[in-house]
Amino acid sequence: MQLKLSFVAGLIAASALATAAPLEQQERGINIDISKRAKLTVDGSSQIDWNKVDAHMASLRTKYAKSFANYEKNTGKVHSLKRDLPEHLTKRATGSVALTDQEGGELWTGTMAYGTPSQSFPIDFDTGSSDTLVNPGAYTPSQSSTSKTNGDQFSTSYGDGTTASGTIYTDTVHIGGLNAANTAIGVSNQQFIDSSEGSQGISGMAFPQLAAFGSNYLPYFYSLKQAGVVSSGKFQFDLRTSGSSLYLGGTNSAKYSSTPVYVGIDSNQGFWQVPATVNTQSIDSIVDTGTTIIVAPTSQAKTLFKQLNLPTFTQDGSLYAYFNCNSPPKVTFKYGSYSKTLSAATTSFGTTNSGQCVLSVAGSDLGLNAWVTGDSFLQNVVAIFDTDNNRVGFANKA
Repeated sequence: MQLKLSFVAGLIAASALATAAPLEQQERGINIDISKRAKLTVDGSSQIDWNKVDAHMASLRTKYAKSFANYEKNTGKVHSLKRDLPEHLTKRATGSVALTDQEGGELWTGTMAYGTPSQSFPIDFDTGSSDTLVNPGAYTPSQSSTSKTNGDQFSTSYGDGTTASGTIYTDTVHIGGLNAANTAIGVSNQQFIDSSEGSQGISGMAFPQLAAFGSNYLPYFYSLKQAGVVSSGKFQFDLRTSGSSLYLGGTNSAKYSSTPVYVGIDSNQGFWQVPATVNTQSIDSIVDTGTTIIVAPTSQAKTLFKQLNLPTFTQDGSLYAYFNCNSPPKVTFKYGSYSKTLSAATTSFGTTNSGQCVLSVAGSDLGLNAWVTGDSFLQNVVAIFDTDNNRVGFANKA
């Protein structure tokens, strides 16, 4: 049967998890090795592969269209950040792109397993969404003695009326030595993510309000917390060119060299959405490990490009700026009292065919009035996501 959402029940379940944060030394956490599964450049070159970039932008439009649709279905309200896409971009967030997310981006992949005996598969950890979804064949419920289903279906709708759908199961999740029973996993009826680069699905780490499953099924990290296998509702991303990690159930102070600065969020909005400034321009920032570069609303990107005095060009409807690679501009993000300037390596995500560096901040209409702050920023910091106290923390890397 079609899943009937009970958002009030979900909020009660979620709030039960939001206990006072334990002391750092009492946190029982576990480290998960993660790695980058793709790049936006041509193999063996710094030159940008624009087909991958265009696909990544289209996928972001799809992703946020999904999240807004789920939010509205769960809460009965239109999300405050939602903006209508221009007509020429609407179809890019629907149809075949929606059913197959050809990300082509620098997504962060680790190993997760479900079932008894466990079935392992590589999966992208994404703080910009809330469900654990896998392609058909990645997880086979009939091969697990602990798999259950009520026959509940998940369905994600798009602007042109098409849907991606499948069946919700619960089973024991295994990740980094942690185990939690009755954790939700959705098995899609069709391939929805390109598996050629290693990943078989997406595991969302945002809040239940964005879940396509509805609030009767908590995201997997909440299930770990509920099962008591982690004592803290924090998780930490440390993204690097090598040796990246996801730490579940606390913070790993060996990874950072400064005291974390925390900024509060409104968890009712579903996203890890934080007020910030970029070169003095006030913005809303969605901290999203599932996004490669930094994507701003076009008008706000233009303001930054003008401040930096950079020339621009348009590619597939998105606006980019470029500069001499020997003279990178200064792009500084400030969250509360924490300030971080992009490193020279992360100020650009590749070069044009003429050898100019392209700024890692792009302007694009994704259908939301916020910056999507992805990998190009996150590789400069250690980011801590605290579900106990509804806040995001930032610290310098060790």
